[in-house]
Amino acid sequence: MKTKELQNILDKQPSVSGNTFFIFLVWGISWLLAIFFFVLGIGLLLESILHYKIFLDFVSRQIHLILDEQQRWKISTSFGLISFVLCFIFVGMIFICKMVLVRNHFIIQIEDWLISEVKEIKLKPRKSRK
Repeated sequence: MKTKELQNILDKQPSVSGNTFFIFLVWGISWLLAIFFFVLGIGLLLESILHYKIFLDFVSRQIHLILDEQQRWKISTSFGLISFVLCFIFVGMIFICKMVLVRNHFIIQIEDWLISEVKEIKLKPRKSRK
């Protein structure tokens, strides 16, 4: 590959730094939500299996709702399972974001290496799209 072709390829590639910042934010928020839904799912399933009064008793007192044992069991089981499903969705988001972050880091390292090793290549300032 000639230097001119390599320069054209580098000039046409968009910057990944803004993308990396956004993906890092999504990665962090996904961690928080995955932990939240995991704890919520465990609490609700413990409430349904062991008949603890952890979440639903507090919520029902706040909205002045009276629940019997059967209703409490159905609500806590269904919301516990939904919380675990949401937890696994956010864990999947964590893995996807991590893969994108590793790819972006690799692209940035290759770009830096090319610019430092091949002296004919000049990095042109990129224009932001507005």
